[in-house]
Amino acid sequence: MAGGQKADASGSSDGATELIQRASRGDGDAMGALYAKLYPEIKRVARARLAQAGGVTGLNATALVHEGFMRMAEREGLNGHTRVQFFAYIGKVLRSIVIDFVRARDSEKRGGGATLLTLSHADATADANIPAVDVIALDRAVEQLKSIDEGMYQTAELHFFCGMTIEETAAARGVSSRTVNREILKARALLGEWLELDPNASSG
Repeated sequence: MAGGQKADASGSSDGATELIQRASRGDGDAMGALYAKLYPEIKRVARARLAQAGGVTGLNATALVHEGFMRMAEREGLNGHTRVQFFAYIGKVLRSIVIDFVRARDSEKRGGGATLLTLSHADATADANIPAVDVIALDRAVEQLKSIDEGMYQTAELHFFCGMTIEETAAARGVSSRTVNREILKARALLGEWLELDPNASSG
């Protein structure tokens, strides 16, 4: 996230929180204003999604962002009332679009074919990467993570999937970088266990 914005996780300094709260109540004008205000940041999230999925052919960041807001506009408001909740929600919506695209594409292939991604980030202090995994299987595992620990789930969404650095994730969540590092390590371990991955395997 850009300079002054990440220091205020609530988003109150630029009016984003008010727009998010109005959009969460179904205010269409607020949704449009939110789209315009946060478009560069949302597009960065979209790029991160596509990069993790190996640059899914047929999708680009602009189309992904547009489809994401179309889906949100069709629903009864947004899910979340703060910047961190909004971006966690955005990450989930964009992930669902990529997954739907992958499922539709792979269903046309004889025998299908998993699209792989990795759970790694250059800014992670604990550089223990999870090897490439099936994006659809990972989505199920992430939802399982949410049922166990909401905070760790938010860290996973913001760091792994939204492309935030550890410092940005910590600022958005209002916790220390040490806490974020600890949650990243635990999330990797749990996801690796659920996906039955070899902890000694390399993603390279």
